[in-house]
Amino acid sequence: MYSTAVKTYFDRPERISVDEIENLRTRISNHLPCIQQILEAFPHIALILDEHRQIIAFNSKAVDYFFGANETDILGRRLGEALNCIHSNEMEAGCGTSVFCRECGAAQSIKKTNETNENVVSECRITVKKLNVETSLDFRVHTSKIFIDGLSFTLFAVEDIQSEKRKLVLERVFFHDVLNTASSIKGIAEVLPQIKDSDEYDEFVRMLQYSSDQLIDEIQAQRDLTYAESGTLKCNFSEVSVNEILSRVEALYKNHEVSKGKFLEIRFLQNDIKIKTDATLLIRSLGNLLKNALEAITANKRVKVYSETDEDEVKFIVWNEGVIPESVQLQIFQRSFSTKANFGRGIGTYSVKLFVEKYLGGKVSFISDQINQTQFFIILPRK
Repeated sequence: MYSTAVKTYFDRPERISVDEIENLRTRISNHLPCIQQILEAFPHIALILDEHRQIIAFNSKAVDYFFGANETDILGRRLGEALNCIHSNEMEAGCGTSVFCRECGAAQSIKKTNETNENVVSECRITVKKLNVETSLDFRVHTSKIFIDGLSFTLFAVEDIQSEKRKLVLERVFFHDVLNTASSIKGIAEVLPQIKDSDEYDEFVRMLQYSSDQLIDEIQAQRDLTYAESGTLKCNFSEVSVNEILSRVEALYKNHEVSKGKFLEIRFLQNDIKIKTDATLLIRSLGNLLKNALEAITANKRVKVYSETDEDEVKFIVWNEGVIPESVQLQIFQRSFSTKANFGRGIGTYSVKLFVEKYLGGKVSFISDQINQTQFFIILPRK
């Protein structure tokens, strides 16, 4: 085993060498020759981890998630390293030691089982990178302590629940958001014949048009997210002015329910410029960030949306008063993570990052502290 004075923010940093891993594997196989057959009997991914969280054995179902890596590549690595988690190399000691690992369901489960010998079941969201493309995984993990030939190991079983999470999102969209908007349209339509000759008629017609547009946008947003995740989304790039983008984003939420009692400030460029982008995706992404900002503040608080430019880039900024808790910051772009009480709503910031970085060629980031308050950035190339 080797251990330098390596820094960790969560679990122990120590690990053993490849030779020691091989010795452990041999000892397990000699004492329990059927261990591989036992792992293969699991319906999902199954691993055996040593006390340092390193992979000692795994079943064939794990190989698909390890991107086809062979046994030599996997043995001795930790889960996040084998999956190519985007945070697995942030610390010298690897998976389980970064600040992000504090909020990882897998890391939490392994640590608790190692420390208490308890069986633990939890959900885990991991963002992995394959061929330079980030992908979100949703797992339900099961950890149990097992003893083989007097040695302590963790049996780690993983169930892929991505389909379950996507189903929850669809249920939320179609059983709540879409149903609410459709009910609003029905209510307005029922009132219209009764006020045909009144001064309110034109206002109710405008409300009907707005609600209809909102209904269509909600359905299209979910459709585009599905296409984007499957890699089949088609972009429509054209020249559009920055101020037009800001104006259209303002129109989305200026009179929205979520804006009531709050101050929304849109700052337009004094010297407007044009950029080449997919305006629909950019407006939807900025709109998501703006809605999140408005939902995050209380009455009489402020939200600002503005843009800054230089020779190479255009930066869109959504600013709001308040600071995001650290535990939320560490998970902000994960697909199924949400601060809302209703399950399945954690797709706002995730979809922004997906649209902007994979399809618009830009970058998404944020900062949230007492000095800057909360700011989200969408940065796009000018050309």
